[in-house]
Amino acid sequence: MIGAEARYRTLVRILPAWYRAERGDEMVGTLLDLHGERARAALWSELWALLALGVRTRLAARAAPARTVAFGDLVRQVALLGLLWCVLKSAGNVGGALWTLFTTPGYDLGFRAAVTPVLIKDLVSLGAALIPLVLLVDGWRRTARIAAGAILAAGAIWFLTRHWFDLGPEPVLYFAPQWLPLVLVLAAFHVDAPPPPARLWWCATGASVVLAPALGFPRELNMISGLGPLVWLYAIAGAGWLLLRRRTGPRPGRTLALALCIALAVIQNLVLKYEILPLSAMLIAQVCCAGAIVVALTVVGIRDYRRTVVKS
Repeated sequence: MIGAEARYRTLVRILPAWYRAERGDEMVGTLLDLHGERARAALWSELWALLALGVRTRLAARAAPARTVAFGDLVRQVALLGLLWCVLKSAGNVGGALWTLFTTPGYDLGFRAAVTPVLIKDLVSLGAALIPLVLLVDGWRRTARIAAGAILAAGAIWFLTRHWFDLGPEPVLYFAPQWLPLVLVLAAFHVDAPPPPARLWWCATGASVVLAPALGFPRELNMISGLGPLVWLYAIAGAGWLLLRRRTGPRPGRTLALALCIALAVIQNLVLKYEILPLSAMLIAQVCCAGAIVVALTVVGIRDYRRTVVKS
């Protein structure tokens, strides 16, 4: 039993220190009782519950130290903003593909046939981001997590079958901004997590679906002009938040989440550009400008984070 106790105490370390100090011995005792009764089904159920509790307490929304609550808020903001970026990007791609189909002469059937699968893929990507986001905003957290898990599983199977022989950093970096928000939805939007403010996120989602196709029409311009207009829209939104945010009651999660999501959007765009054209001086200059916005958001977010933790 001594060896079993040592193993269970190691497993309990998945919980944060502040929670282990309150209930760590109690949980080890429960696991030891189940171990002694040889109740394997109950033991595995308890271990699964322990894993879920570890994620929930490390991404807490209340009844936890201020540092933990601030970190959970950051992760939830990254999930929401990441899904919003995927909606924006996919809607823009759908607009560009539709524009290409409508402006292609009817006799050029080969080109139209080549664009149609691209449009279908973009519509699938749009649904993969829009469905979990809408479910979260509408208050269906459990359903949103189930949808996120199903989309992740289907995406992983598709990715492995498509990139198994050329697996490298480029495809991973390109798809990371699409996968990361879904992973964070599964982890951070647990039963104790607060729902996102519905009015704000309905407006942001609706505006993205309407505005992005208009910005996605000049697809050729996106390929040659450096960072595309959608990336700049995200970066300008970050700069606007930096200038217009309220000085009282800082929310470091939003500021740091904007910094991370803009950085991921820039990286995704760079991977796509690198496959098509060599990096130009104009592109490098634009990346430096977007990088300056990311750095400014990060510095301010860290400062606000420290103030929030100290005040709490």
